[in-house]
Formats: sequence, C-alpha cells, structure tokens
Amino acid sequence: MTDSEQFTYRALSFVEFVDQYEKCLPKARLFELSLPWLAATEQFMLPENSQVIVHCLYQTNAGQEPVLSIAWPLVHNTNKSSQQQIKSLTSFYSSVAEPIFFTSPNKKGMWQLFDNIGQHHHWHSMLLGAFEEGLVAQVVVDYFPYQRLFSKTDNVYQEGITDYASYYQQRPSQLRNTIKRREKKLIKAHQYRTEVVTEVNAFPAAFTAYKTIYQQSWKGDEFSFDFIEQVCVAALAENKLRLGLLFVDDAPAAAQLWFLQTGTDCGVKGNSAWLQTKLQRTASIFKLAYTPKYQQYSVGSILSLVLSEHVISKDNVTSIEFGMGSEPYKKDWLTETKVRQSYQVFNPRSIYGKLAIIRSIVLPRLVKLFTRKSK
Repeated sequence: MTDSEQFTYRALSFVEFVDQYEKCLPKARLFELSLPWLAATEQFMLPENSQVIVHCLYQTNAGQEPVLSIAWPLVHNTNKSSQQQIKSLTSFYSSVAEPIFFTSPNKKGMWQLFDNIGQHHHWHSMLLGAFEEGLVAQVVVDYFPYQRLFSKTDNVYQEGITDYASYYQQRPSQLRNTIKRREKKLIKAHQYRTEVVTEVNAFPAAFTAYKTIYQQSWKGDEFSFDFIEQVCVAALAENKLRLGLLFVDDAPAAAQLWFLQTGTDCGVKGNSAWLQTKLQRTASIFKLAYTPKYQQYSVGSILSLVLSEHVISKDNVTSIEFGMGSEPYKKDWLTETKVRQSYQVFNPRSIYGKLAIIRSIVLPRLVKLFTRKSK
C-alpha cells in the first residue's frame, strides 16, 4: 500500500449490496460463486437468527473516489446462549466459497478487511471456506493465531480439454467398453432417448422429470427443491445450465445438472487482465441421479457421455469439474484432483472465543501429547 492509498470499510445488508452492485459485479469463475447462487442460499438455506452482512473494503487513491475492492457476504448468527458466530454464505450444496474481488486480490487488502470486521463486529468464532489453495486460504491461516482445519474435501477436475474425441479416448478402456456393452443391452431391450435442456420454456417439464428421478434414486427426497429450482432458472436466464435427461420407453431414468461459466468480461475497470487469467470455460457437474430400475444399463454413464460431448463440442468448455467429493468413479471421468479446505478461527478477545480455543485447540493438543507419552 502506497502513502497515497487508503482503505475504508462499510457493512451492507445483503439487500443493500444487491441494489448497489448487482449490475457491476465481476463474473464469477463458477456459477456457485455467483450472485444468484448466493441469493438462493440466503433465501432457502440459512438457519433462524441469521443475518447476511456484506463486508466491503474500499480502496482510495489520492484525489480519487473510493473504489470497491473486496465484498465478502458472511452470515452472522446468534445462538441461544448469545454466542456470535460468523460463517461463509454457503451450504452443503456449495463446494467452494470466496470473497468477491472487484480488483486484483492482495494480502494487505484481506488483512485490512479482517481488521475492520474485528473492530466493528462482536464474534467468538468464524467458519470460513471451503477455499482452494491460494491467497485467501493463506491469509486466513496467517492472520488468525487461533485456527484449526475444520474440513477437507477433494475437487476432481480436468483442464486443457481441446475436443471431445481426445477427451473420450483419455477415459479408461474399461469404462468405455462397459458403456458400449450396456448401451447395446439397453437398445436391445428398450427404446431410449436423451435431452439436453438449455431453454427456459423447456425447463418446467424437465425439472418435473428431474424431481421424479431424484426421488426414485438412492438419494431420496431433496432438502430444498426450491433452492435447486431457483439456481437453475437463474442459470438458464444466463445460458449457464445444461440439464441432461435420459428416458427409457419415455419414462424418466437419469438426470444431471451441469453449470457453465464462460464469461470473461466483468466490466470492472483496472483488473481485466487479472480476470482473464482466472476465468476459464468451465462446466461444473452439480447433481447426478438415476432410477435404480435401470442401473443395469449404466444410464447415468451414458448420460454423462452425452453431456460431456455437448459442453465440449457445443459450449467449447476447456475445463470440467465435479463440485466436491472424492468418490473413486469420478477419476474415471476426470484426471486431476485438488483440495478444498474450511477453517474455523477463534476470537481470543471474547469469553466464548477463549473457551472455544481451550476446547477445540488446547485440549486436543494435550490429549495428543499425553497419548504419545503413554506409548
């Protein structure tokens, strides 16, 4: 930070933030980091006594108007014992959470934002993430003296995809042969067809079929079909949803929800070069389900190939990723793995924060120490 550069802080409600900045938000690198996703999370996925506050850091150079640099929507929750908890605006539907950067991320800006959150708000713990390796995760670890790794999950992905033929040939021969064999078996016993829904007018019927398949699958009923529907409609409005369906004898048999992120122009001055390096044409696999009745035909795998060909050949994606989880089958479809981690941090300046530090950090270390000595 130069002598002429200063930071100012402001806390906005979620509604205030949307009203002021909806039209000038930078493009999210994944749809689950976009404003429609965050808005659906705020509407459908938060517990009672929760309030979303968007923590905004503005950067000012001498003689210029303040420019919004970082906006971080965080959930402030007060439980029955008046303990103040702050969490990322996320849910089990989300695999990653990040601040919204309007300018190039930097460590000083993140430190300033944390300083201001601590000065202006009461809290005893924060649950932040999940983050990929990078600046945000590193600042969280460096800034907070009392923190622990809360959870870790894999993200299976593949980049550098150039065309469908080469992508298909990279799949294990056992997978390709199994799909061919079971597709022949399916064709011999039934008629089947696939659809990839990309238009708003086709969505209501397609979503009904999706719900039917999901409820008949091993997954059972969905926690919030309202959340799923809202993010899908929002994605369709931006041409960022690919809803794949497979029908056997006209009965819904398999369904998948994929989201696209292909934009590169955020309309924010001064950081277009940085955003060009961060954004890729990415397809993110969100939901997979099939009816057990047709499991013997690998209807889910057949549909995965159909959607893979569609997003590579028609949408020109160069990267595909599974949102979360390290189930073995995913590595048949995509080749790379990276880790996403969530952190819990504690406030040593609050009574509840001190108690949480003792319970969550000090005691486990003591138990581990005495366990080692006893061996």
